[in-house]
Amino acid sequence: MGVIRIDCDILIIGGGAAGCFAAVEIYKRSPDCNVLIMEKAHIERSGCLAMGLNAINAYIHPGQTPESYVANVEKQFEGVIRKDLVYSIAKGLNSAVRDVEEMGLPIEKNDDGTYKMRGKRSIRICGERLKPILAEAVCKTKAQVLNRVVATNFIYNGERVLGAFGYGVRNSNFYVVKAKAVIVATGGASGIYRSNNAGEARNLIWYCPWNVGTGYAMGIRIGAEMTSFENRFIALRVKDVNAPTGTIAVGARSKRINAHGEDYLERYYKHLGGNKCLTQHRLLATIEETKAGRGPCYLDTTTLSVDEEKRLKEDFLNMNPPIILLWAANGMNPRTKPVEIHGTEPFIVGGHCQAGYWIDKDRRTTIPGLYAAGESAGGAPKKYLIGSWV
Repeated sequence: MGVIRIDCDILIIGGGAAGCFAAVEIYKRSPDCNVLIMEKAHIERSGCLAMGLNAINAYIHPGQTPESYVANVEKQFEGVIRKDLVYSIAKGLNSAVRDVEEMGLPIEKNDDGTYKMRGKRSIRICGERLKPILAEAVCKTKAQVLNRVVATNFIYNGERVLGAFGYGVRNSNFYVVKAKAVIVATGGASGIYRSNNAGEARNLIWYCPWNVGTGYAMGIRIGAEMTSFENRFIALRVKDVNAPTGTIAVGARSKRINAHGEDYLERYYKHLGGNKCLTQHRLLATIEETKAGRGPCYLDTTTLSVDEEKRLKEDFLNMNPPIILLWAANGMNPRTKPVEIHGTEPFIVGGHCQAGYWIDKDRRTTIPGLYAAGESAGGAPKKYLIGSWV
């Protein structure tokens, strides 16, 4: 155990998807920069995308524009967004996708070479090794990486952030890292609200349990302005394993049905004026069906062909292997039994929703010397993975 002092130009706190991408981008623009990443796990499999990803959910397809992307996000969030931030993200989505494809991320393509659509604003990827690919890209730069060192507080002189303190979870060393600028990319916060699952299953939550809002807390302690913490995200997910329902509903085009086999969404769409695009309405409809005694609710996978079922399982292996293990352990087959769904407990995240640091268009927080990236940055919902890279 000892005190280790390090000086660098830019300190990145958090080596998840946003932190790793930030380091790579910095060296593209400033090859001589001295960058250090402080990560409490290991950058090869850390952050909320440690298991991988099967689709990129923010992409501008032909016929769409950054303006139409902003309009959709504004509609989804009832007009309460930072349009300037969302627009700046939309303009950079496609170039970020190309950058990561060059790093080695496999992206499915059509015969003509265009990306294969999964939804109106998404594309299919084979992203189980997403984090190892990003980690490899970081290792090709001169960036120094402190794995298994958890940040505790910013070094703050009352006017400017000058670095951060860290604790080595394996060696018990205390790190004092001084920097000219700090980027906080520590992700969102889970575990604030009680898990829907009880007992030994309470760890089965949607958002990764090790993202606990560390970066938020560090900023709050020095007086950084935050935004939209009341905008919590409640995910509609596969019961027990919290696997993404979009993989089935969008990827396999399965309908949502109640216990009576009825496509219950139509009832609520009519009540809401026929608007079929708002995520929160699908969640609300599922909750109301259960309250009305017509639950549990399901995704009807019984219409899938053998090939479609195989493809569905491949998609989940790229993002949520536990659901495949659940099906195998219980002798379940999605073609013979629909998949039960439910809403999760709330989470505070800046990627699906917009909780986080208040930032300007250059991603500067209200504290000089401190910047925010990825889910730590507030005001711009539905940025997902690619928007976090931008």
